[in-house]
Amino acid sequence: MIYIDFQGGTHGNYLEFVCNKFLANINTVGDPFNILGASHSKKYLSKKIFSAKHYFEYRGKKTVIENSKIISIQIVPDDLLLLSSISLLRAGDHNIDNNQLEINTYTKWNNDDYRWVLDNLLNNFFQTQIQESYTAVKDDSWPLVTNFNDFKNLPSWIQDECINIHNLQLLELTPESPDCPRRVLREFFKLGFKYPEQAGFITQQQKMTYESTNNVYIFPYACFYDTNSFIQELTKIANWAGYTFLPDVEFYDLHNSFLQRQPYKDSKKFCDQILTKIYNNELFEFPKLDLLQESYLTAHIELHYNVELPNNNIWFINSQEILNISSTY
Repeated sequence: MIYIDFQGGTHGNYLEFVCNKFLANINTVGDPFNILGASHSKKYLSKKIFSAKHYFEYRGKKTVIENSKIISIQIVPDDLLLLSSISLLRAGDHNIDNNQLEINTYTKWNNDDYRWVLDNLLNNFFQTQIQESYTAVKDDSWPLVTNFNDFKNLPSWIQDECINIHNLQLLELTPESPDCPRRVLREFFKLGFKYPEQAGFITQQQKMTYESTNNVYIFPYACFYDTNSFIQELTKIANWAGYTFLPDVEFYDLHNSFLQRQPYKDSKKFCDQILTKIYNNELFEFPKLDLLQESYLTAHIELHYNVELPNNNIWFINSQEILNISSTY
């Protein structure tokens, strides 16, 4: 068995199907795509040779991948916008539209696939904002507060003063209050794009380490989106694994079908073109953007101009608003 290790959304199941069908010549039934476009409907007529799973999650436990060949699908910072978008939509078949993520956020992320992201948001924003907001207005004689329950347990007169006099607004993200303001989510994702070494997918990838007894092939995630690069990598895998690979019409048809099912494949190019226009001081109305595109643009504008953009629920309407802010620095 040859193992494919991958994070959710990085197309490990698709690579498994392609390698089994076109390298190992395993007979299959139909294509692997389900109604959401994920490759979760694989059907083989004999035992598969390539097996995809989130094997890195089992690190530290005795696993079947010791002393084995492993294909590790890995990303670089330039992949974060595409991966973040497609992972929400496809990982675990949760069908999460990032542009509606502010609605019922807690419930959408409270599952095995995204609990780590929810915990990251709770720990790095919601807990922090309670401490910082309260500390900024508290009297020295008031008790310390580290979480929302601490605040609720304060004497009512302190709570009233915080809310009615200091206009303190403490946000909650719980099963009872499941919505998360769009501005909070934009800031959350922005930090990952601005400081990719802190991004969740990059920190998760750091867990994808292997024993010296493993023979590991690093497969670049971006190759899925360029047919020529994908063919080159499959040819290398075939040589590494002891197979041959000759792309035929069936392969090209399958991969074209895969690409047609990738709604975000041009998202980074789209955003980079907008950034170029802004940097060239062009005046234009912004096209319709989703939440992650807003976050990506915000991160790169802040890096380029060394500014901190205001963060409101509604993003900017035109480039003039951004150029006005950048010109003041």
